Amino acid sequence: MKTIAHLSDLHFGRTDAKVVNALLNDLHRHRPDLVIISGDLTQRARSHQFAEARAFLAHVPAPSLVVPGNHDLYPLYRPLARIFRPRAKFHRNLPGHDEMPVWSDDEVVAIGLDSTRSLRWKSGALKDAHLEHLETTLDQAPAEASRVVFMHHPPATAASGHPYEALLDHGIDLVLTGHVHHAHVELINGPHGHSLVLVQATTACSTRLREDSNGYCLVRLDGDHMEVGIQGWSGDIFHTIRHHWFEKRSNAWRVIPRPSHVFPP
Repeated sequence: MKTIAHLSDLHFGRTDAKVVNALLNDLHRHRPDLVIISGDLTQRARSHQFAEARAFLAHVPAPSLVVPGNHDLYPLYRPLARIFRPRAKFHRNLPGHDEMPVWSDDEVVAIGLDSTRSLRWKSGALKDAHLEHLETTLDQAPAEASRVVFMHHPPATAASGHPYEALLDHGIDLVLTGHVHHAHVELINGPHGHSLVLVQATTACSTRLREDSNGYCLVRLDGDHMEVGIQGWSGDIFHTIRHHWFEKRSNAWRVIPRPSHVFPP
């Protein structure tokens, strides 16, 4: 069994130190195998905000994978930098992290895709190059490994080039996104009997709240079973506010009651 902690929209530069510390404590309590951050590590892509994000990553208790969000690109008031080198600060301040990171073992292959676009602010899209990278990576992955894709923009919010169908056609089991600051779990059924689970995380530690409190997601993958736990901020600690369970049969995921024989309490 593998446990993935999915965080998004940290927005360093607009964070609450108490929430940041509690978030790290909760991650250490759950000891995930992998930490995935689906973009917007900073509020305005400033160097000191990237430094805060880098310090946070140094304290997470597992290997971390990140992709940029729209807030991690040069802002629109720097138009030339935004057009010609939009991710320069991301690369310079987060060495070792690129736009399409990969983590793989016998149980899970996780692939990050950069859905940001320099001439857009809120919406995102995938290119053919992303899908080619996805296909090449999956061709080299163990056949039985769970297939996870993460990116900043949820597919449903993209203007074009960001289709669920392409992910379903590649046998993706789980898509992790952020951007909308709202925790959401949904089963997406495709036209050919395939399906995937979409998990959107709210903002992990930013004061830029919308309808949800701070939170993140814990995903447990065990072959053909999946558990998604939504961790929410109570004002003092992070705690589990709801669970979702899924089972895979004949390439299709379905919602099930809690499988106590698979996952511990």
